[in-house]
Amino acid sequence: MTHNFPADPPTTRDMLERLIYSKEIWTAAIAGREAPPDDRGRSLPELRGRFERSSEEFAAVVRDIRERCAWDTAFVDAVCDPPESFTFGAMVAHVLTWSAHRRFVAIGALRQLGAEVPSGDPIAWERQAA
Repeated sequence: MTHNFPADPPTTRDMLERLIYSKEIWTAAIAGREAPPDDRGRSLPELRGRFERSSEEFAAVVRDIRERCAWDTAFVDAVCDPPESFTFGAMVAHVLTWSAHRRFVAIGALRQLGAEVPSGDPIAWERQAA
């Protein structure tokens, strides 16, 4: 498994899909939903829509954890087989860490394909979004 992507070697689309899927699967686990289906859309417009939805939902989950000061609260991830217990804080740290790693690998792949991609630095993104 290269860079913790399921395919070896992963395509750029695999990399983008994994960035999205990690937020989809964790928000499903926290909400008590089943895992997202394997036939999720992988076209660029579908990936963009999935990205927007999963990012908004994940951000809302993190804001709720912050507002409740629930970082040390455990939850059961029934999507795992067998189910596992995690704290919200560890889950958020896990998603942020692996997303940062995967994002920089994906940025490198996109640049190799000739795309002009910003740095990927969250501070730059926040300043641009403001």
